[in-house]
Amino acid sequence: MLKLLVFFFFCLISINGHGYLLEPIARSSAWLVDSSFKDCCTYEGHMEMFCGGVGHQWNTNGGKCGICGEPYDRAVKLFEKGGRKYLGKIVQTYKQGQQIDVKIKLSANHQGYFEFRLCNLDTDPNSDATQECLDRGLLTVIDTNSTKYRDITKHGSEMITVHIQLPPNIACQHCVFQWKYTTGNNWGRDPTTNKSGPGLGRE
Repeated sequence: MLKLLVFFFFCLISINGHGYLLEPIARSSAWLVDSSFKDCCTYEGHMEMFCGGVGHQWNTNGGKCGICGEPYDRAVKLFEKGGRKYLGKIVQTYKQGQQIDVKIKLSANHQGYFEFRLCNLDTDPNSDATQECLDRGLLTVIDTNSTKYRDITKHGSEMITVHIQLPPNIACQHCVFQWKYTTGNNWGRDPTTNKSGPGLGRE
Protein backbone atom coordinates (compact mmCIF):
# COMPACT_ATOMS: atom_id res chain seq x y z
CA MET A 1 0.00 0.00 0.00
CA LEU A 2 1.33 3.42 -0.95
CA LYS A 3 1.88 5.61 2.05
CA LEU A 4 1.89 9.38 2.10
CA LEU A 5 4.37 11.93 3.25
CA VAL A 6 2.71 14.84 4.99
CA PHE A 7 4.82 17.93 5.49
CA PHE A 8 5.17 21.09 7.41
CA PHE A 9 7.33 23.36 5.28
CA PHE A 10 9.74 26.15 5.92
CA CYS A 11 12.71 27.79 4.31
CA LEU A 12 16.16 28.67 5.47
CA ILE A 13 18.01 31.25 3.45
CA SER A 14 21.66 31.35 4.35
CA ILE A 15 23.44 34.68 4.72
CA ASN A 16 22.53 37.33 2.15
CA GLY A 17 20.09 35.54 -0.14
CA HIS A 18 16.82 37.28 -0.92
CA GLY A 19 13.95 35.01 -1.83
CA TYR A 20 11.44 32.51 -0.50
CA LEU A 21 10.17 28.99 -0.90
CA LEU A 22 6.90 29.18 -2.83
CA GLU A 23 6.09 25.51 -3.44
CA PRO A 24 5.83 23.94 -0.99
CA ILE A 25 5.20 27.22 0.79
CA ALA A 26 7.53 28.27 3.61
CA ARG A 27 6.28 28.96 7.14
CA SER A 28 7.35 32.59 6.95
CA SER A 29 5.67 33.07 3.54
CA ALA A 30 2.46 31.05 4.02
CA TRP A 31 0.40 34.23 4.55
CA LEU A 32 0.93 35.03 0.86
CA VAL A 33 -1.12 32.04 -0.33
CA ASP A 34 -3.28 30.94 2.63
CA SER A 35 -5.72 33.39 4.22
CA SER A 36 -5.68 31.46 7.51
CA PHE A 37 -2.13 32.76 8.07
CA LYS A 38 -2.98 36.41 7.35
CA ASP A 39 -4.01 37.63 10.80
CA CYS A 40 -1.36 35.86 12.85
CA CYS A 41 1.57 35.35 10.59
CA THR A 42 2.02 38.16 8.07
CA TYR A 43 5.76 38.83 7.97
CA GLU A 44 7.15 41.45 5.61
CA GLY A 45 10.70 40.20 6.18
CA HIS A 46 9.92 36.73 4.81
CA MET A 47 12.42 37.17 1.97
CA GLU A 48 15.25 37.96 4.38
CA MET A 49 15.52 34.84 6.52
CA PHE A 50 19.31 34.87 6.44
CA CYS A 51 20.37 34.00 9.98
CA GLY A 52 20.80 37.60 11.12
CA GLY A 53 23.39 38.36 8.44
CA VAL A 54 26.82 36.93 7.69
CA GLY A 55 28.55 38.83 10.48
CA HIS A 56 26.06 37.84 13.16
CA GLN A 57 25.87 34.23 12.00
CA TRP A 58 29.63 33.69 12.10
CA ASN A 59 30.95 36.16 14.66
CA THR A 60 28.21 35.62 17.24
CA ASN A 61 26.86 32.13 16.50
CA GLY A 62 29.85 30.30 15.05
CA GLY A 63 28.09 29.72 11.72
CA LYS A 64 24.89 28.32 13.24
CA CYS A 65 21.41 29.36 12.14
CA GLY A 66 17.84 28.68 13.20
CA ILE A 67 16.11 26.00 11.15
CA CYS A 68 13.82 28.60 9.53
CA GLY A 69 16.54 31.18 8.90
CA GLU A 70 16.20 33.17 12.12
CA PRO A 71 19.27 34.10 14.22
CA TYR A 72 20.44 31.04 16.14
CA ASP A 73 20.77 32.99 19.40
CA ARG A 74 17.19 34.31 19.37
CA ALA A 75 15.65 32.79 22.50
CA VAL A 76 12.16 32.26 21.06
CA LYS A 77 12.08 32.06 17.28
CA LEU A 78 8.94 33.32 15.54
CA PHE A 79 8.50 30.40 13.14
CA GLU A 80 9.67 27.50 15.26
CA LYS A 81 7.46 25.60 17.70
CA GLY A 82 6.58 27.92 20.58
CA GLY A 83 6.95 31.04 18.46
CA ARG A 84 3.97 33.36 17.99
CA LYS A 85 3.93 32.89 14.20
CA TYR A 86 4.11 29.09 14.31
CA LEU A 87 0.75 27.44 13.53
CA GLY A 88 1.86 23.84 13.09
CA LYS A 89 -0.36 23.57 10.03
CA ILE A 90 0.29 20.98 7.32
CA VAL A 91 0.53 22.76 3.98
CA GLN A 92 1.36 20.01 1.47
CA THR A 93 1.03 16.25 1.00
CA TYR A 94 3.16 14.08 -1.28
CA LYS A 95 3.43 10.39 -2.04
CA GLN A 96 6.25 8.27 -0.73
CA GLY A 97 9.20 8.28 -3.17
CA GLN A 98 7.57 10.92 -5.38
CA GLN A 99 9.56 13.22 -7.63
CA ILE A 100 8.47 16.74 -6.76
CA ASP A 101 8.90 20.21 -8.24
CA VAL A 102 10.19 22.70 -5.69
CA LYS A 103 9.67 26.35 -6.64
CA ILE A 104 11.80 29.18 -5.30
CA LYS A 105 11.24 32.87 -5.97
CA LEU A 106 14.38 35.02 -5.86
CA SER A 107 14.27 38.80 -5.70
CA ALA A 108 18.06 39.04 -5.82
CA ASN A 109 20.33 36.35 -7.24
CA HIS A 110 23.45 35.86 -5.13
CA GLN A 111 24.88 32.83 -7.00
CA GLY A 112 25.88 29.89 -4.80
CA TYR A 113 23.75 26.76 -4.48
CA PHE A 114 20.55 25.30 -3.00
CA GLU A 115 20.18 22.25 -0.77
CA PHE A 116 17.02 20.48 0.40
CA ARG A 117 16.51 18.40 3.54
CA LEU A 118 13.82 16.29 5.19
CA CYS A 119 13.23 15.44 8.86
CA ASN A 120 10.72 12.80 10.02
CA LEU A 121 9.06 13.78 13.31
CA ASP A 122 6.58 10.90 13.61
CA THR A 123 8.32 9.53 16.71
CA ASP A 124 7.90 12.88 18.47
CA PRO A 125 5.11 14.85 16.73
CA ASN A 126 4.97 17.45 19.51
CA SER A 127 8.51 18.60 18.81
CA ASP A 128 10.01 20.60 15.97
CA ALA A 129 12.83 19.63 13.63
CA THR A 130 16.47 20.06 14.58
CA GLN A 131 19.27 20.85 12.19
CA GLU A 132 20.89 17.53 13.09
CA CYS A 133 17.76 15.64 11.99
CA LEU A 134 17.53 17.67 8.79
CA ASP A 135 21.20 17.09 7.97
CA ARG A 136 20.58 13.34 8.05
CA GLY A 137 17.91 13.77 5.36
CA LEU A 138 19.78 15.56 2.59
CA LEU A 139 17.79 15.10 -0.65
CA THR A 140 19.00 14.45 -4.19
CA VAL A 141 18.39 16.71 -7.17
CA ILE A 142 16.87 14.60 -9.98
CA ASP A 143 19.05 13.98 -13.07
CA THR A 144 22.20 14.75 -11.11
CA ASN A 145 24.35 12.78 -8.75
CA SER A 146 24.46 15.68 -6.35
CA THR A 147 22.56 17.08 -3.40
CA LYS A 148 23.40 20.61 -4.53
CA TYR A 149 21.56 22.64 -7.18
CA ARG A 150 24.08 25.03 -8.74
CA ASP A 151 22.29 26.36 -11.86
CA ILE A 152 21.23 29.51 -10.05
CA THR A 153 23.16 32.24 -11.86
CA LYS A 154 21.52 31.62 -15.25
CA HIS A 155 18.06 32.34 -13.82
CA GLY A 156 18.64 35.88 -12.57
CA SER A 157 15.91 37.17 -10.27
CA GLU A 158 12.97 34.96 -11.15
CA MET A 159 11.19 31.72 -10.33
CA ILE A 160 13.45 28.67 -10.17
CA THR A 161 12.02 25.15 -10.31
CA VAL A 162 14.15 22.31 -8.95
CA HIS A 163 13.20 18.64 -9.38
CA ILE A 164 13.75 16.73 -6.13
CA GLN A 165 13.55 13.01 -5.34
CA LEU A 166 11.75 12.14 -2.10
CA PRO A 167 13.13 9.07 -0.32
CA PRO A 168 11.38 5.81 -1.28
CA ASN A 169 11.93 4.41 2.22
CA ILE A 170 10.37 7.23 4.25
CA ALA A 171 6.69 7.72 4.99
CA CYS A 172 5.54 10.09 7.71
CA GLN A 173 2.52 11.96 8.97
CA HIS A 174 4.70 14.80 10.25
CA CYS A 175 7.74 15.70 8.18
CA VAL A 176 9.64 18.97 7.91
CA PHE A 177 11.23 20.07 4.64
CA GLN A 178 14.02 22.63 4.50
CA TRP A 179 15.41 24.75 1.68
CA LYS A 180 18.90 26.11 2.34
CA TYR A 181 20.44 28.74 0.08
CA THR A 182 24.20 29.14 0.47
CA THR A 183 25.14 32.26 -1.45
CA GLY A 184 28.34 32.67 -3.44
CA ASN A 185 28.95 36.37 -3.92
CA ASN A 186 30.87 37.40 -0.80
CA TRP A 187 34.62 37.77 -1.13
CA GLY A 188 36.59 35.41 1.09
CA ARG A 189 39.41 32.89 1.41
CA ASP A 190 39.08 29.11 1.11
CA PRO A 191 40.61 27.63 4.29
CA THR A 192 41.72 24.49 2.43
CA THR A 193 43.22 25.88 -0.79
CA ASN A 194 44.04 29.36 0.58
CA LYS A 195 42.62 30.85 -2.62
CA SER A 196 40.68 34.11 -2.47
CA GLY A 197 37.59 35.00 -4.46
CA PRO A 198 33.80 35.36 -4.42
CA GLY A 199 32.07 32.51 -2.63
CA LEU A 200 35.28 31.07 -1.18
CA GLY A 201 34.88 32.32 2.37
CA ARG A 202 32.07 32.36 4.87
CA GLU A 203 28.64 32.48 3.26
